[in-house]
Amino acid sequence: MLRRGRLVQLPAGGTQTQGWTRRDGDGPRRENNLTNPPSRASISPTLRCCCVFRLLNTFSPSTLVPDSPDVLKYFHEEPALLEPVTPDADPDARRRAERPDLPEELSTLRDDPFDTNDVYRGYLAGTHPAGDDVGLTTLSSDAYVPSLLDALGRAWWGRVTAPGAVEALAPDAVKRVLHAPLRTDLLVTADAPVEAERMTAVAGRAPRRAAQALQALLAEAATVFFPEPAHDGFDWTFFSVAPVRDRLVEAFRDRPVEGTRRFVLPYQKARSESKFYFDTWHPTDSPLPSYIEEV
Repeated sequence: MLRRGRLVQLPAGGTQTQGWTRRDGDGPRRENNLTNPPSRASISPTLRCCCVFRLLNTFSPSTLVPDSPDVLKYFHEEPALLEPVTPDADPDARRRAERPDLPEELSTLRDDPFDTNDVYRGYLAGTHPAGDDVGLTTLSSDAYVPSLLDALGRAWWGRVTAPGAVEALAPDAVKRVLHAPLRTDLLVTADAPVEAERMTAVAGRAPRRAAQALQALLAEAATVFFPEPAHDGFDWTFFSVAPVRDRLVEAFRDRPVEGTRRFVLPYQKARSESKFYFDTWHPTDSPLPSYIEEV
């Protein structure tokens, strides 16, 4: 889970930038960063106002323009490394030459656990500047749901609800869940119904902590979706057995939505707060990096 940094006032007059965190098991956690600027009393009110306005005008134009377009971001990793978390209690276990073998129950189903040729990952996020909302589901459903169905949808859809029940979904229900995944721990699409046990073995767990079960599920399913809580609403993470990027980009191009800008970039290029939220932090007078493609 990725979270945008927020600026909050400290009692002593300093500021604290709250860093983003990831769902347990999906990656490293970044601790909050503390800074100690000059005290409020040492800066004149006029200078403070000028500095704040210049900062907002340079890095966050969307907060000053009510009719700014919505932003959808698609981060892709193809192929993706689906590696189980090391079971050793020592955090340095992977760097030790004498590290123990993974126990059988944590090994992947592949002969080579680092074989990633048939695992493809995507992350969909969104920003709704008019409401200062952060989360894919704060966008209109037309911004991404029809394109997802076109690119990834198969004949059968099912989900695991928060109580752990498995249910098949009709087409209209799939659209509702993609736009509002409340009480949904896992969403799956496949050519035929998937065994309930394979779905419940993955639901509610971080993908890396359910690596073996996820590999088993992908043996039957075409794509597996994980809802990711955002500041407002949800984002979606998904894993697929076939490359997704080209199909999804083409689906976005085929369904333009007025008032929404869509961007595509490699997941590995977004491993910091400022890069993940480039739509907020990137200076308005500078071109976007070449690895970011608008579709």
